[in-house]
Amino acid sequence: MKQRIVAITLLICLPLGCAFYAEKAKMERYSLILDSYETAMRMSDFNTICQYVDPAAMTRQDCLKQFGDIKLVDYKVAHMKASEDCMQVEQEIDVSYYALSNILLKKKSYSQTWTYDEQKKNWLLSAPPSFE
Repeated sequence: MKQRIVAITLLICLPLGCAFYAEKAKMERYSLILDSYETAMRMSDFNTICQYVDPAAMTRQDCLKQFGDIKLVDYKVAHMKASEDCMQVEQEIDVSYYALSNILLKKKSYSQTWTYDEQKKNWLLSAPPSFE
């Protein structure tokens, strides 16, 4: 009888444990990607930034054109919220930037969405920010 209880407990807990570790791995991957993305934004490394944009939403060339001749000065995540299933993360972002042709500093707030792609086991950005 004791063995049955232990076996049933293991059968119930094992899938829950596997699901927990799968979610943990997914969110750890998000953290690594977000750190890399934030560093790229602070350094105005648009080539790296565009690697994170979902290719179904925008081509790499179109992504690079979005940035034009700007230089990012500051990048801050003001607010972040993950969906209950941890498949999507919404962020509110504040950036400071200027155009290389004009040294006037501008500030912009915008929303961005990260979505987890199960097949690629990777997080993708819905679209990069647009700048005037």
